[in-house]
Amino acid sequence: MDADYDVHEIVKVIRDFWLIDAESYQRQYHTTQNQPLATGYYVVAWPDTIRIRRFNVQASFYGPFNLRQEAQAFLATMQEHKYRLIKLHKSWALSAPNADLIEEQEVA
Repeated sequence: MDADYDVHEIVKVIRDFWLIDAESYQRQYHTTQNQPLATGYYVVAWPDTIRIRRFNVQASFYGPFNLRQEAQAFLATMQEHKYRLIKLHKSWALSAPNADLIEEQEVA
């Protein structure tokens, strides 16, 4: 079953290659490095051109965050600054296929 997610989604990685999405469904995920993500909350983003959004190599995972509120605050900053305030820190962008296209600026 495919889902039509928003452009951004907050998920919780619960174990290797498994996460809980915003609708509380347990789903498998895949990363560009084919490595599992650390457990925690992530903001997931897809390119605007992707209509059916899956948790695969087209998705960029930003995190992990210990608390959902931290992921929500990061997402709010992304939206407030139209995605331009993403500072690609080694603990944030673990699967960013278009990382070179993102303008880096300091996040307060």
